[in-house]
Amino acid sequence: MKYLNTPAGTTSIGLAYSPSTLDFIDANPGLVDYVEVPFEQLRHSPQVGSIQEAIPVILHCASMSVAGFVPPTDATLDAIDHEAERTRTPWIGEHLAFVTADGLNLDTDTEGSPTALTYTVCPQMSEETVQRVADNLASLQPRFGAPLILENSPQYFAVPGSTMPMVDFIGAVLSRCDVGLLLDLSHFLITMLNTGADANKEIGKLPLERVVEIHISGLNVQSGVVWDDHATPAPAPVFGLLERVLERVRPRALTLEYNWSPSFPQAILKTHLDRVRQMVGSV
Repeated sequence: MKYLNTPAGTTSIGLAYSPSTLDFIDANPGLVDYVEVPFEQLRHSPQVGSIQEAIPVILHCASMSVAGFVPPTDATLDAIDHEAERTRTPWIGEHLAFVTADGLNLDTDTEGSPTALTYTVCPQMSEETVQRVADNLASLQPRFGAPLILENSPQYFAVPGSTMPMVDFIGAVLSRCDVGLLLDLSHFLITMLNTGADANKEIGKLPLERVVEIHISGLNVQSGVVWDDHATPAPAPVFGLLERVLERVRPRALTLEYNWSPSFPQAILKTHLDRVRQMVGSV
């Protein structure tokens, strides 16, 4: 599949949207190639989409519940398609996760309504879920003019019922589905640290030839668990993983997700943008 609107062999460098993004871009011309904007933000604040007048947009999403057993509403899917067309995104990044679940049946005579979660949740990693992802993608992809790519979830605990580790689960999904990979290196490192696996060893087991986009963000540790954190800079091991990936593939896009803090140090942001641009340019 072709996912790309950039010349073959190049990597565009972008930022996840935050209220300070445009000011940073204006102050640093030529440093940022695109902005990645969440569909959920556009749905509630459509005016954010006007950023595409200044810079190209890639649409990110956490609403399809691709790895779930409760489908999104038609209204949600129509809204995603509308924003994909409006932003002219080259692809739609969606999480390999679920965001809705079967509702609690508190009354034995009625079924509970589906429960909407406030965060994408790592699914049970099993053959049943792999098949569910394949079935969901088969019905979802024809609804959009832009292709979908799937982002690996962070794993914070041992998921009940799982029969395979994260790397094998991602590989099984990609072997079953004609879809690209949005490789979140911070999610990957978080998963490896929380499960006791060797990140440098496991990264080589992924089908890296399917990587379309890469995400980089920070992380932190709370109560012995490593968590995703878009308010802190990516640590050295994340850049080490990026170097390993770039030894084998060149992604079409690389996004720094430093968008949870309005006071994120601009000097660090510029340094990291320069660093990743140098890394992808030296491959």
